[in-house]
Amino acid sequence: MSTKFLTITLIISLFSMVVNGQWTEINNCPNKAVKKFNFIDDNLGYALTNDVQQLKNIIIKTTDGGNTWDSIPTFSQNDFMDFSFVADSVGFTVFRDMSNSSAPMRIYKTADDGQNWQDITPSWTNTGMGHSVVQFLDENIGFWGVAHVLYKTIDGGINWDTINLNNVSVMSLDFIDANNGVTGTWDNSFFYSGSMYSTNDGGNTFNILNLNIYNTVIDAIDYMNNNTVYASCLNDWFGSGRTPFICKSTDNGISWDSIPIGTFNINQATLTAVDFKDNLNGKIVLKTPFSDTAYVFKTIDGSQSWIFEDTVYLQDVSDLHIATSTAYAAGDVNEIYKLSNSLSVLENYHDSSSILLYPNPISKNSILNIISENNFQFAEIFD
Repeated sequence: MSTKFLTITLIISLFSMVVNGQWTEINNCPNKAVKKFNFIDDNLGYALTNDVQQLKNIIIKTTDGGNTWDSIPTFSQNDFMDFSFVADSVGFTVFRDMSNSSAPMRIYKTADDGQNWQDITPSWTNTGMGHSVVQFLDENIGFWGVAHVLYKTIDGGINWDTINLNNVSVMSLDFIDANNGVTGTWDNSFFYSGSMYSTNDGGNTFNILNLNIYNTVIDAIDYMNNNTVYASCLNDWFGSGRTPFICKSTDNGISWDSIPIGTFNINQATLTAVDFKDNLNGKIVLKTPFSDTAYVFKTIDGSQSWIFEDTVYLQDVSDLHIATSTAYAAGDVNEIYKLSNSLSVLENYHDSSSILLYPNPISKNSILNIISENNFQFAEIFD
């Protein structure tokens, strides 16, 4: 009788606090479906939601980590397209006002959670294609994308710079300061090709990478503080048959690598949401069309490998957001999923060379011994 031997590969958690937690469902947003999260910290956060009763997008706020939500007052019947809150009570929102012929796209600011709204719209704005994105870094520095125009302010909207892109529409953006950022685009064709416009001088010049691949509109950008940028095309519902992938740059968007994610044997898997906390740690959601089952994976090595984390039951996945030590996913009416202790801080790094593992190879039904001077939370073992 032969004995089967396995050669063991051991992967040790790099961070002392990393845990494979469980996502829990929260049902406390009746008649509202979250489109986008914006958390200031683990407890204080805002969400742009679609209110199915009012038939428009409104903003809601939580101060207890998503356990309860309150609506932020809106004005007239305007339907918010996007929003960005930079501190408690201080935020910006963009919407379309077709009754204004010179500036149909509008941007407003509140400093008191919507009790009062200030119009900070530039004198001329583009109509766009029904899509608009906004990001403010603080009360002064902000970026706003409408169609092929990127608007920039460094004085809270008193003055705006107008930056025209090359016949592409702004679909996503992420800046870390007034100079460094990346804008994700769509080529405005039914080929749905995407590109990344990277700038290190506030939009005066751009480094451009055109993907020239069908259905690669860049819907998500994550710009980290150490020159690492992640760009993703989401919601591949048009049958391209392409393996989900993430574009990654480690030099502020000057050069890019395309990193396949894989489908993990999930039938017709598409990448529907992605968010990174830093250059190493991030999460993705994969799901199949017309299914209410979605699969959350995480990476702790900068998207080189992915670890299954949990299943969330959402027909539509609209956003995945990592706060300080919690994470949120949503999309369906009255359904939010939350993960506590989602990622650790960068501390107590473990050197795997100090770990003794024996015997290796190991025979079936034998005991594998793992000895280490360090404390780690979990190990994954592969043959």
